[in-house]
Amino acid sequence: MSAFARAPASRYGVAAPAAAGRARIVTVPLSDQPVVPVTRARVRRLRMHLVETLRALRTLPDAERAATPARPEPDGLGGAVARTACGLCRGVCCKGGGDHAYLDEGTLARVRRARPELEAGAVIALYVGQVAGSVHRDSCVFHGANGCTLDRALRSDVCNSYFCPPLGQFVDHPRAPDGVVVIAREGHVQRRAPVLRQQP
Repeated sequence: MSAFARAPASRYGVAAPAAAGRARIVTVPLSDQPVVPVTRARVRRLRMHLVETLRALRTLPDAERAATPARPEPDGLGGAVARTACGLCRGVCCKGGGDHAYLDEGTLARVRRARPELEAGAVIALYVGQVAGSVHRDSCVFHGANGCTLDRALRSDVCNSYFCPPLGQFVDHPRAPDGVVVIAREGHVQRRAPVLRQQP
């Protein structure tokens, strides 16, 4: 279970309108890690991970069936809240991506299927080329200053489908007739977004 799932409701969570005034409040974690230059060692480790994963993919009896679909982003109010929350949070959950970004055989099989003209070396170059010059310290190698530098179609299924518990709770049940206020908080520091409302 995530550390955020165990956190007190008063720290991270979804407050019902009765407890939050008229708007529903979604409180998520906040990352304050600075952006630092990416090192050659990190890019080298990413490249090695991709090489090993592509080799493992070749050993599968049916690599075509191993492909995981690229899950679409949530739409409507749930999607707006997710985009806002992740932008305010600045990627607490991204730190687990390290130098592998959760890229596995299923992800690379999907990329190979979508771009059959790319040889293994070109797939590796595609990913390495999306690493930003600067990334958040102690986070994913693709976690740039403005968020993930990977196109959604290139991200792992983990990255496309995971939400921290409070955000996932809202995305699963995006009911908020009087709007939503998203707050990212860590200690005494917090960021707050304007009220988000369902578009007619």
